[in-house]
Amino acid sequence: MTDTQWWRQAVGYQIYPQSFFDSNQDGIGDLPGIQAKVAYLQSLGVDFVWISSFYASGHVDSGYDVTNYRDVDPQFGTLADFDALIQALHAAGLKVVLDLALNHTSDQHPWFQAARRAKDDPHHDYYIWQPSDGQTPPNNWESVFGDSAWTANPATGEAYLHSFAVAQPDLNWENPAVQREMQAIIQWWADRGVDGFRLDGVTHLKKNADFADVANPRTDYARDFAGTAPYLAALKPVLTRNHLLVIGEAGGVDMATAKQWLDPEQGIFDLLLEFDHVHFWEANESKLPMTALRENLSKWQLALENHAWNALFIENHDLPRAVSYYGDGTAYPRRSAQALGMWYMLMKGTPFIYQGQELGLPNAHFHHIQDYRDLDSLNYYRRQLAAGTPETAVLGQLATKSRDNARTPMPWTPDQYGGFSTHQPWIGLTPGLATRNVQVEQSDPHSVLTFYQQLIQLKKSVPALQLGRYELIDTHDNQLYVYRRSYNGDNWQVVVNMSSQLATTQEFDLTASELILTNLRVDADSDDQEIQPWEARLYHLRKLEQ
Repeated sequence: MTDTQWWRQAVGYQIYPQSFFDSNQDGIGDLPGIQAKVAYLQSLGVDFVWISSFYASGHVDSGYDVTNYRDVDPQFGTLADFDALIQALHAAGLKVVLDLALNHTSDQHPWFQAARRAKDDPHHDYYIWQPSDGQTPPNNWESVFGDSAWTANPATGEAYLHSFAVAQPDLNWENPAVQREMQAIIQWWADRGVDGFRLDGVTHLKKNADFADVANPRTDYARDFAGTAPYLAALKPVLTRNHLLVIGEAGGVDMATAKQWLDPEQGIFDLLLEFDHVHFWEANESKLPMTALRENLSKWQLALENHAWNALFIENHDLPRAVSYYGDGTAYPRRSAQALGMWYMLMKGTPFIYQGQELGLPNAHFHHIQDYRDLDSLNYYRRQLAAGTPETAVLGQLATKSRDNARTPMPWTPDQYGGFSTHQPWIGLTPGLATRNVQVEQSDPHSVLTFYQQLIQLKKSVPALQLGRYELIDTHDNQLYVYRRSYNGDNWQVVVNMSSQLATTQEFDLTASELILTNLRVDADSDDQEIQPWEARLYHLRKLEQ
């Protein structure tokens, strides 16, 4: 392992700046607020932070509609604040990864403002256009947020493509000028000391050249992964030259493409955030399909063994809270949060923790549409009501799946507004903050936060939990997830009951093993084959026969 592969031995922490900490008491988190909490990040034990988009923005899609890639949005501070933040993080031994939205800009970006005025403007070809009569969309393509992916531009007699919001016109990556612009932006931030990038939306970059109707209007027109490769290759020189960690957001990517993109010699990415394991409840909302989950995660673990490296995550700013999605936030909120942490974090790969996950925060439990801020949630509400779905049903769906569930303010103390701010925050807080906050959990040896600190320390100090081979032990039930990590004869075993019922198994032998960590207060020599609801155990096994 080389110094440029530092991320293989690291734990990452994602910060959503709008909701992390408010330093100037205006109800909105900011960059100085992150700097104020550097000591907390150190105490947690993480090695790098991934900071979600804070660029100057049109404020339509939470900062991912960028108006200036080389500036900080005023609500988050200034470039001087960023420079001070990166200096403080580096001084604390923490590296810094930034988001970079590659697929689109804001419709308020100067490029698009010029592009929409005339076809002969040099920036016109920065975006994707089709002839339009102003009434009928050029084809049946739909945006991720619903409705047509096309919006008319009367000034040029065309429509522009937006795979996301109307205010987020897609960039034309066929244009070498667009590639050069992004190369220059990456270099500009690298010169300010950035250590890496999470490249947002990379699987959307290549569009069907024929602009014909497609079978699945929301996805099929942007799934040419082979065609995406040259765009990514154009960025590789600037990324490699600056020794940057490169993380790709790659929803829907297939395994063959993932292995190509992660190839150490020919690929572009060091890590891929793929979403296979977070969509299993679409068909069955009442029961976690453990068989499918074991199969999927093991597929990625085994396919990348000796080839590439996994990114491990169960939360981010676009997903609901893991306790509410995978766990039991009602009967076993603390225990299931701890169990989920052990389950995913000790697999082979680089773990990512999303702010508040280490506290076991559940979903926001919003009850009214006025509580929501997320564009996707608001659009979904409008479409479902128009389709005749009862409002109570729609609000129930949003309470389960809305992106706003993970975007509520980080609770630091039991005080009003969770110590996030003295001003009413831009969005409501998650309930239960009297006990779910950093101050309380730091002083509780049995808290979710303390458990996460223990997991991080083990992950970083035990070679087998970093580098060891992953082996699934299939218990053939719908409750247990059991796997082994092995390295140079050193063997560790993770046993997690991911259900709210007692589990019993004879599929593995726990004799002559040492219980190193558990989320239950039990005898450290326990080899009980009965696994309590949401119980998690980490065993150090005897040396196996070679």
